[in-house]
Amino acid sequence: MSKSKNRVMPIMQVRSKPVRHMDRAQRGKQIAAYRKGQITRAAYEVIAEKGYYNFTMMDIAKRAGVSSGLIHHYFKDKENMLVTLLREMQYNIRNTTERAIEQASNPKEQLEIFMNLAFNLAEKEREYLYVTYDFLTQIKFNERMQRIMSKLYRGYRETMVGILRAGKEQGIFRDVDEHYIATLFISAMLGIELQYIIDNTAFFYREYTSRIKKYIFDLVLASN
Repeated sequence: MSKSKNRVMPIMQVRSKPVRHMDRAQRGKQIAAYRKGQITRAAYEVIAEKGYYNFTMMDIAKRAGVSSGLIHHYFKDKENMLVTLLREMQYNIRNTTERAIEQASNPKEQLEIFMNLAFNLAEKEREYLYVTYDFLTQIKFNERMQRIMSKLYRGYRETMVGILRAGKEQGIFRDVDEHYIATLFISAMLGIELQYIIDNTAFFYREYTSRIKKYIFDLVLASN
């Protein structure tokens, strides 16, 4: 089995510090990117611990090891910082998923990697789910967050649709409605993750996710 199939997603990566040999303009951009990365990483950790409504900008400043004034220098307000955090989370999820899929040798392996990474979030990146659920409570009131969350799930569907179409062209998958299959899988993934987060003693998570993956493969694999 490829190591990438069970890779932990780096939801909030630590950015590299600026190197000394850059010119002033380049170094300035690198410093800004590094500082923003520090702050958004701290915001991710604080929100995962305290929840969307129970943190202050000072909490984030302390966690990041910067002054609250520096946070306001890079982010005009709290909402701007949170939207930046959400976009960074989704970018890292998408980027990690695409890189892992690219290493697969065929669409069947790609589909397995895709489903494994999705299901692994509940066990290996639980903080990501907590933060995401907090953001979901805001989509009724914040159009920017609604658009970002919509883009996340649309991206999941599009990735799976692309895998299924490639498999159909190669004769690996049968002629299925790939958008329906992708929507079905994302619905199952979200539902089982939420139930597991609420009560992880209700069922055997790995057994159930394995059965869901088998069900999806039974739906799409072409008969030999």
